[in-house]
Amino acid sequence: MIHKTWTQQRLFRLLGVVSIVVALFAVAGDEILQYSRQGYASLTLFYDLPLWRMLIGHVLGVLFIPLCLSGYWCVCQALRLNGVKGARAMFWFIAYGLMMGAISHDSVSAVIELKREGSGPGLTPIMNYLQNYVNIPGGIFLLCYLAISIWYFAAVISGRTLYPRWMAFVNPFLLSLLIALLHLGNVLPAAVNVLWPAWLSIAHVVFFALSTWTLWNFTEEHATNKEQVAPSPSRTG
Repeated sequence: MIHKTWTQQRLFRLLGVVSIVVALFAVAGDEILQYSRQGYASLTLFYDLPLWRMLIGHVLGVLFIPLCLSGYWCVCQALRLNGVKGARAMFWFIAYGLMMGAISHDSVSAVIELKREGSGPGLTPIMNYLQNYVNIPGGIFLLCYLAISIWYFAAVISGRTLYPRWMAFVNPFLLSLLIALLHLGNVLPAAVNVLWPAWLSIAHVVFFALSTWTLWNFTEEHATNKEQVAPSPSRTG
C-alpha cells in the first residue's frame, strides 16, 4: 500500500511538471506563429511572417499540443480515484481532441505559408479550402475541450474530489472564455494581444499548474476520505 501510494504520488508530480512544461512550449508555438503587434485578428495579417517563425511555431505546436495529455491524465486519474464515473472515457476523448488540436495548428501553418507566398487567382481557391479545412479539426477540438471541462466542473463542484470546489471554475474552457471575452471587449489590448494567439494553451498552463499543486502531496488516504464523503443509502430493517 505504501509503495503504491508513493508511486502514484510520484506519477502525479512527474507528469504534472511535464504537463506544465509542454503547455509552455505549446504557448511558445502559438505566440511565435501567430503573435502580431497590431493585434491578432485573422490569418490574413501574416503576409510578412518570417520563415523562422513559421517553422518554429509550427513544429512546437505539432509536437507539444498532444503531449498536454499528460496533464489531463493527472486530472482524470485523480477523479477516477475519487470514484468519479467516466474518467477513462473522458481521458481518451480529450486525447482525440488534442490530436485534432495539433492537426488544426498544422493547418493554420499551411494557411500562413500560403499567405507568405502572396496572393493570386491560383491561390484563392486553395486558400479558401484550407481556411474551411482548419475549422473541422479546430471545431472537434473545441467540442472535446468543452466536454471535458463540463465533466470536470460537475465532478469538482460536488466537493467529493481531491480538488477544492473553487477549482471547478478554473477549468480550461472557462479560462479560455475569459481571454476570449477580454479580446472581444478590447479590454487591456496590450495584454490581450499577447494572450489571444495562445488563448487555449495559456489556459492549459494555468490549469495544469493548479492541478499539480493540488495533487503534489497526494496520499491514498486523501482519495479514500473524499470518496467516503459521498452519501450512502441508509439501511432500514
